[in-house]
Amino acid sequence: MARAGSPAWDEDEAFVDERPIRRVRRKRRSWLRMTLISCLMIAGLVYFAEQDRDEARIAAGTDVPSSVLIAPAPLWSAVAATPALYTLEKAPGPLAVEARQHTSGAREDTVTMGRFGESRHARLILVQGSSEPARSFFVDIVRRAAQAGLAVSRNAQSRVIATKFGAVEAASMTLVGSGEQECQAFRFSDGDAGFGFQGWICEAGAGPLDDAWLACFIDGIGLSGSGSPFLRALFARAERNRTEACDIAARTASTRVSPPPRP
Repeated sequence: MARAGSPAWDEDEAFVDERPIRRVRRKRRSWLRMTLISCLMIAGLVYFAEQDRDEARIAAGTDVPSSVLIAPAPLWSAVAATPALYTLEKAPGPLAVEARQHTSGAREDTVTMGRFGESRHARLILVQGSSEPARSFFVDIVRRAAQAGLAVSRNAQSRVIATKFGAVEAASMTLVGSGEQECQAFRFSDGDAGFGFQGWICEAGAGPLDDAWLACFIDGIGLSGSGSPFLRALFARAERNRTEACDIAARTASTRVSPPPRP
């Protein structure tokens, strides 16, 4: 029966037991926690398994490439200098010859006559197939002198002399080593042919070398029979441009009187 002054209501509805609902919620939260913990455990096991596998690979030395440092190959390497590729006419003694090859294919031959400080010393560097950048004449000679253990202390203004190869740049220079010598430095380059040479010649105790003598020395640069067809054609063309003036200059030079030694 409904109470007086109150609306009708069902006591069963008023006192609903909420404990089953809380138990369901607790079970759901427990299930989520277990799922999360299980995922974390599985991830941990996978991680440690991967670590163990990497350590096993390193220990076995397989599937793990080692880092190897390899030095780059040198740009220049020595090659056989015999038989000599170039010759010098009327050389007063044996010539020292060295040759080396660049990784680009260029070849450099160094011909040395006598020793620095001796009478009639010369050093000649001939290059074929060179692709080096162009440098000033002075910088080029200074660099070549440094390779021979020498330095340039004084230099005059450069000039041009005519030779069988064509115009050659030349200049008077004082080279310094264990002593010092007055020398004539020179340089020739044919960019189209990829051939050139540079160097110097010094003559102690005989006074300065004139242009005619220097031109004849350069005209005396020859090619041996082992040269390539390209070089043989280049030197054959140069020989056709050679004049007879050097024969006269050579005879004059042979009668040159050296000054008496200083007391």
